[in-house]
Amino acid sequence: MKNLALTALGILLAGGIQAQSFSGQVFNDVNKNGVLDAGEKGISGISVSDGLHVVKTGEDGRYNLPGHARQKFVFITPAHGYNFVKNYFIKIDSTVQSYDFPMYAAAVPAHRRKDISRFVRITDTETYQYGDWINETRNYTKNEEADFVVHTGDICYEKGLQFHAQQVNTKTMGLPVYYCVGNHDLVKGPYGEALFESLFGPVFYSFEYGNTHFVVTPMPYGDYKPSYTYDDLYYWLKSDLANTDPQKSIVIFNHDLLTYDDNFVIKNSKGDSLVLNDHNLKAWIYGHWHINFARKHGNTGIRSLCSAPAADGGIDNSMSNFDVIEVAKEGIVSVNRRYTYVTNQLVLISPTKNGAAVKNQQLTVSANVYQTDEPVKSVVFRLYDNNGKLLQQSQLMASSDWTWNGTLKTAGLAPQTLYNSTLEATLNTGRVLFRRDTFRINPATAPLANNNWEQVLQNPQRVPTIAANKLKPRLVWTSNTGANIWKSSPIIVNGKLYLATIDDENNTKSAIIAMDATSGKVLWKFPTANSIKHSLSFANGKILGTDAEGFTYALDANTGKLLWQHDGGMRHLATYNSAGVVYKNTYITGAGNYMQALDINRGNPLWTNTAWSGGEGTPAAMTIFGNAVITSSNWNALFAHDLNTGKLLWKRSDGGIRFRSGTAVNYDNKLYVHGINMLHMLNETGATVDSIPLKYNLKTMTAPTIAGNKILLCTAEDGLVIYDKQTKQELGIFRPKQSLSFSAPYTLPPAAGIESTPLVTGNTAYVAASDGHLYVLNIAGKPEVIQDIDLGAPVLADMTLVNGMLYVADFSGNVNAFVLE
Repeated sequence: MKNLALTALGILLAGGIQAQSFSGQVFNDVNKNGVLDAGEKGISGISVSDGLHVVKTGEDGRYNLPGHARQKFVFITPAHGYNFVKNYFIKIDSTVQSYDFPMYAAAVPAHRRKDISRFVRITDTETYQYGDWINETRNYTKNEEADFVVHTGDICYEKGLQFHAQQVNTKTMGLPVYYCVGNHDLVKGPYGEALFESLFGPVFYSFEYGNTHFVVTPMPYGDYKPSYTYDDLYYWLKSDLANTDPQKSIVIFNHDLLTYDDNFVIKNSKGDSLVLNDHNLKAWIYGHWHINFARKHGNTGIRSLCSAPAADGGIDNSMSNFDVIEVAKEGIVSVNRRYTYVTNQLVLISPTKNGAAVKNQQLTVSANVYQTDEPVKSVVFRLYDNNGKLLQQSQLMASSDWTWNGTLKTAGLAPQTLYNSTLEATLNTGRVLFRRDTFRINPATAPLANNNWEQVLQNPQRVPTIAANKLKPRLVWTSNTGANIWKSSPIIVNGKLYLATIDDENNTKSAIIAMDATSGKVLWKFPTANSIKHSLSFANGKILGTDAEGFTYALDANTGKLLWQHDGGMRHLATYNSAGVVYKNTYITGAGNYMQALDINRGNPLWTNTAWSGGEGTPAAMTIFGNAVITSSNWNALFAHDLNTGKLLWKRSDGGIRFRSGTAVNYDNKLYVHGINMLHMLNETGATVDSIPLKYNLKTMTAPTIAGNKILLCTAEDGLVIYDKQTKQELGIFRPKQSLSFSAPYTLPPAAGIESTPLVTGNTAYVAASDGHLYVLNIAGKPEVIQDIDLGAPVLADMTLVNGMLYVADFSGNVNAFVLE
């Protein structure tokens, strides 16, 4: 370090620029008044920096820094056990040569391991308006004793920067708040980061909690050119790490991911390398992409973690959230994602007036319970007769981050008798949520399977063919997968149900699961390396799916045995979120230049796309249209490729088509495609032959539902809108309740979104919404609600209706099976 400091200083002096040196003291400010009072002592071993050099305080807490020509701040690295009283940085004044830093002792919660730190990460909030997510973040940090909050950038633009500096800071949040600079935080001024520095301080710095050394690093580029360079970061970071205990874990915050590779390397302009793997790097935590995505980088022990915004929906329709992360010597211990805007959610799934799940004289008790800023501690269900006598009770157990389950004996319970129940949830804060329900235990039986539903929306054209004589759903069974379900629609084949779960936090719960379609019993579970976000496909006795890292799995549909696995070659973001499609003996999957047609029997590529790359991940499923497979890249274009060769036939990016999340539909020799505010009808050359302009935002993960002379379109903010296919006139609108949390890009309260494609039989529509309700609508005229079933969690996955059964998979991980009566 000494040689590095002398070399850097020598360069500055050789250029004829004299650096200003300065000194100061770091001390234990017992009474937190910001002044060194009698009896208050200096703190030794604290790192202090001028943005180039890093030195340690002595026994008396004093330090001396040589300074450098481009210095802007003097800042400290708050050490474990201490927090800053005023701030961790001071802007340098040429008339001042001494800078003191008062600190105070911060105790580690008694119930937590001393080497563990817990913090809340928010990112890409991009707002200058106050929202509940701020209160929820603050309340959570207080309730769960977090050490600090970090914002990983895109705060953003001038108004956003000023708003956050006023509303989301150390004083207002009640604990240290740290900021990264993002590409949209480099704004007009003397230099790109000037406003950021005036509000938040230096763009690179470090701090410590537990056994972890945290480093904030800047985005290398943005809307306006920054004054800092990679050389600045390189020399400071090298000095910072040289002054860090090598036994400490290193966690780095940045607005973007440094590398998709296993080696995290920062280089200077001379080609010198700083290999972070050699400095005990454990995690790289970033934002920028507006997605929920976690990844393990080979066998290095390094994990990277991205998050969607807390304020609104993600670009790929990821759910709005903030992360709660615990790290220790071994690296990330846990990631707990808290979905924003969910308040006092306490819903009974079974038993209710809509049905009771009964099997082998056991009644399944299932409830969805969630409160964003107060985790649930315990849930109790009590069963009473109609006179108020307590008959049974069950202490429910957590099955997922939303769902709690238990069982009761049905012996002695009459099927048609009216019963009452109470559901009581105690939160970690001690607050209690309570509700009452009335129901009859009248078990229903699922019919035997005689039809299959082999792909999302049943067929590769994405137009489900549905016929049902009975219309009202009654619950037959409910089964929780133990993890969240994003867009994976239930696939029904030969009496078995298949779907996939996600784990965008810890990469431990992602799986392909097979259930008995008549009972919900789990038959087998195959763990995947990362989340399979969209739907699976069935072909030739195989279940096929591709995870977020581009790995495709082919499993034996009966046993779950892995038959082959294919690495699609994904070596960069964006992640893969779509659903592949089966065509003859090929499975077409992937995106960009790793989009491939794979031989279903062996897994080898038959063709690979080389025509395009880039864009964002899309949750739109692929569609077959004539001799083409239709796919897309969000913020890029809609593409048509030859099914047999992969050759690009045409692409469209106009009319809002490139900003789309929904699946295209092949109907009546036309391709129905969402734009932002327009439904397009394209021919096989990609030309528009007709369109319907809308005043609504169509950026949802749904496909247009075409039923007779009606087109049903789901919006991000205004629910369901129905149009006449011939006249294009709006026939009616159905607006559900406000979404529980928000997934459609940039949507926020009071939006009422629908992310699951409606199913229609005759004049009856089944609509599962982001408010957590399943609605049965009469759409003969203006939509009217026939039945309203509260599932208690947002429904993002498309539903399945086959064999007289309606299957609904919700975000809590519940698969709910309803018989139509």
